Amino acid sequence: MKKMFGLMLLTLGLSITSVHAQTGGGGGGQQMDPAQRMAMMKERFKNLGCNDVQVDSVMAISNDFRPKMMALRDLEPEERQTKMKEINEERNKRIEKALPADLAKKVIEAMSMQRGGGRGPNQ
Repeated sequence: MKKMFGLMLLTLGLSITSVHAQTGGGGGGQQMDPAQRMAMMKERFKNLGCNDVQVDSVMAISNDFRPKMMALRDLEPEERQTKMKEINEERNKRIEKALPADLAKKVIEAMSMQRGGGRGPNQ
């Protein structure tokens, strides 16, 4: 009887763990809807020191380049990396024109960290 009870507890524990992992209960793997993602990005840029107009400019620039980035999905990895670097450089130039130099540097660095896991700009 004790073995049966132990087996049931083990099964229950594994089931709960599995459901928790599948539903994103761990926090890091949850998918955000576009509005949540946009709000989080705006907050991140505000925390870097951007005012509302600057945040809107950065968001507009990012949104302009999104279709170009999405189009790279079907390319071979080497070609994708080369094209992505070109697109990032173009985007960074637009950000540098839209923001003061020190703020542009912070924003570009933050975008690079978010996208590349800390590998640095243009990666």
